[in-house]
Amino acid sequence: MAQYRKGMDTKHKILFVSKKLFVENGYIDTSCKRICEEADVNLGLIHYHYKSKKNIASIIYTYFLIEVKDFVKRIMSEKFHNYELKYATAVENWIFINLLLSDERYKRFYYELCKENFLIDENTKIIEFFYKLHVNTYNLNITTNEVKLIRVANAALTMGLVAKYVENYFDMTLDQLCEYKIRNMYRFMKLKEDQIDDIVNVSYDTYKKINVKLTDYFKLTEEV
Repeated sequence: MAQYRKGMDTKHKILFVSKKLFVENGYIDTSCKRICEEADVNLGLIHYHYKSKKNIASIIYTYFLIEVKDFVKRIMSEKFHNYELKYATAVENWIFINLLLSDERYKRFYYELCKENFLIDENTKIIEFFYKLHVNTYNLNITTNEVKLIRVANAALTMGLVAKYVENYFDMTLDQLCEYKIRNMYRFMKLKEDQIDDIVNVSYDTYKKINVKLTDYFKLTEEV
């Protein structure tokens, strides 16, 4: 039991140090060697616990996405007393994209993950679950294989949008970028344009009432 606890402590330490270094130095300029030096662990433990630096980064991305989802569900349930999946998912997108692209440190990390095609790797398959929730909740005429297609297509869209936005290819605001991403996500799910208009408008109004910040390496804090 003590050995297991020590192993888990080491695993958590590697993850925390990776978050810190990815935020401070970006993904590309953070080496496995640097992570292990900062965490004071043997280099081989990266492979033992996570297989690769890429796995660590995609896990951090996925965990943060889930944390944003949990945060939005709590706020909409407790503060607004009105949680509904289609609006909440859009609010999550407003928050997630704005947080990561409004801070230069997180922007670098997000940009580098998108350039490396991280958003469609094995660790992000859990996102399929959230599309299935929409299918089941709203009785959408979408097959299991189409859910997979939607996940990959939406991830590819997001990676392209984020990369070209950071490279100043678009003449648009961050909110306009986010709205475009949300609209196309729901188009992939075969919603009608008037339904999408409603989701965008309601979710944006809700998002503007939530004052959330990123602190201490991917930690969410709501400011009253």
